Amino acid sequence: MSEHRKSFRIKITHESFGECLGQTRNLSATGVYVKHPGLSSLPKGAVVFGQVQGLPTGAPRVRMEVVLVDADGIGLRYL
Repeated sequence: MSEHRKSFRIKITHESFGECLGQTRNLSATGVYVKHPGLSSLPKGAVVFGQVQGLPTGAPRVRMEVVLVDADGIGLRYL
């Protein structure tokens, strides 16, 4: 399975709700889609922090901007 098709758990942090755990889809060099219905309350342009969970070495917190919102979750662009 290629790396961008793998699904990871990701912790999304935003001041409006604190933290939530979503599932990645369509991971790319420029962004990621995060599946979690609760995230659809975020507006386009909102800035969140994301951190992939469960990696052996730990992952950095990445600053991202919401560029797509639908009923299943949000599309994020790395900043």
